[in-house]
Amino acid sequence: MEFEFDPAKDEANLFKHRLRLAFGQRVFDDPFLGLSPTVRVGDEEERWKAIGLVEGKLYTAIHVWRGEVVRLISVRRSNGGEQAYYNRNSGRPQRS
Repeated sequence: MEFEFDPAKDEANLFKHRLRLAFGQRVFDDPFLGLSPTVRVGDEEERWKAIGLVEGKLYTAIHVWRGEVVRLISVRRSNGGEQAYYNRNSGRPQRS
C-alpha cells in the first residue's frame, strides 16, 4: 500500500497531535483494523477513519483514497467513540 501526505499538513498534525502523518502507516498494520466512513460538511472527497492498535494503543488515521494511494490527512490517538467502534467491529478478541 502506498501512502502520501501534504508536508504542511504534516507540520500541523505534529503541532496539534504530536504525531507525524507517516505514523499513520502503522495504523494500517493492525490485522483487526477498523474502517469507518466519516462525513464532514464541505468535504470534496469521501473521507475514512482507519482505527488500529499500535504498540497497544489505539490510533485513528483520517484519510482519502486517490486511486491506489492512501492520502493521510490527520493521525491522532483515538477518542472514546472510536475505541468503542473498534471494540465492536474489529473482530479482535476481547479480554475478559
